[in-house]
Amino acid sequence: MDDKWRLPCCALPLFATMCICSTLFLIAAARPTTNQVAGAQQAAQNQRSFAESQIQILDRQFTEPELAQGQAIYTQICAACHGIDGQGQFPEAPLEPDITGRIGAPPHNHTGHSWHHSDVSLIRYVTEGGFSDPTRFYTMPPFGEVLSDEQIQMALAYIKTMWTDEQRAMQRQLTEEEQSMFSN
Repeated sequence: MDDKWRLPCCALPLFATMCICSTLFLIAAARPTTNQVAGAQQAAQNQRSFAESQIQILDRQFTEPELAQGQAIYTQICAACHGIDGQGQFPEAPLEPDITGRIGAPPHNHTGHSWHHSDVSLIRYVTEGGFSDPTRFYTMPPFGEVLSDEQIQMALAYIKTMWTDEQRAMQRQLTEEEQSMFSN
């Protein structure tokens, strides 16, 4: 055998060490980071909190299958403007005007302000359309002719799953106060 192809004695252990280190590096790189694990745990907690916290519109409580229907309606009808995850039309700057000078569709997730509105107001926004100045905002079209009252409520119930427990509680309190104010 030709001597030029033989490895010196010290090169073989170095080569083996490099292979082992490379393998360990690849294994470590494939393992989820602490942030990824925490994110997965938070997502699982959020899924549990959907089931544990009662999502309701007015006096109606929604089941998991109804929330899934609401998600399908949201994805089909609402996500084009409000974002698939409720992040709004312009997620990088949701409250900043675009080149037309108008502000886009607002976020509906926990970063937005949807939870500042009562159930009656939210239903009205979806049914009748937005009430904004069209020179400053992209206006929301009415969906009362497109969606049934039940579909509107299921979509809104799904939107509530994007909020924190505290936001849902505050929105619920606002709705109840409004209801009691107008029931007298």
